[in-house]
Amino acid sequence: MPNIPPPEEPPGAPALTSIPAGTRISRVHSASFGASELNPTLADSHWGGGRFDAMAADPYAYLYAGADDECAVCEALLRDLPLESGSRFLPRAAVAGRSLSRLVLSSEVTVVSLQSGKDFARLGQGDSWLVSCPSAEYAFTRRWARAIRSWSPEAEGFVWPSRRDPSKAAYVFFEDRLSAQLTDDTSDPLFTAGGLALDSGIGEKYLKALLAAYRVTLSI
Repeated sequence: MPNIPPPEEPPGAPALTSIPAGTRISRVHSASFGASELNPTLADSHWGGGRFDAMAADPYAYLYAGADDECAVCEALLRDLPLESGSRFLPRAAVAGRSLSRLVLSSEVTVVSLQSGKDFARLGQGDSWLVSCPSAEYAFTRRWARAIRSWSPEAEGFVWPSRRDPSKAAYVFFEDRLSAQLTDDTSDPLFTAGGLALDSGIGEKYLKALLAAYRVTLSI
């Protein structure tokens, strides 16, 4: 678990990969944001915030997403649940005012790959700590995000294996570099342009079905 400061220069160039045009992604977001609206909130240097949120020293709006609905739910709602052998409970407050949206990338997007030992070694990391550490260490991963962005100015975001479901890809995109348009995918009648509300009605029922596969129950 190499929780160390990033070097002035990385041992190698960050590994880049492309996400094809037409790729469908999912995101869980506050209902106060539009489905494709990026989050401009700057994280504190030490407390709160997400894994790769922007800070005042390097401000940008950002959007987290997953390869599918399950991944988006894992990344947004399950990341801090303890890994227990029995059933786990997700507080209802965690989904209050949250929506699930599906988006389509209008064009190819170039991202830094954080998916393999070779990818991490290029950055001066010995393992997957950057994408697998708990939220208590996010202040440090945000500092690494700032460094990686400086080392790879062409990168429009990052991709990594979801901590809760490593078979699925998680993403973050940066508004100051993102060339693709993110458009609502409403091909499924369950999803409207505003997203699917997760705290009531059919959206809550759909969420419960997704959570059940991970042995998680939405608390009463």
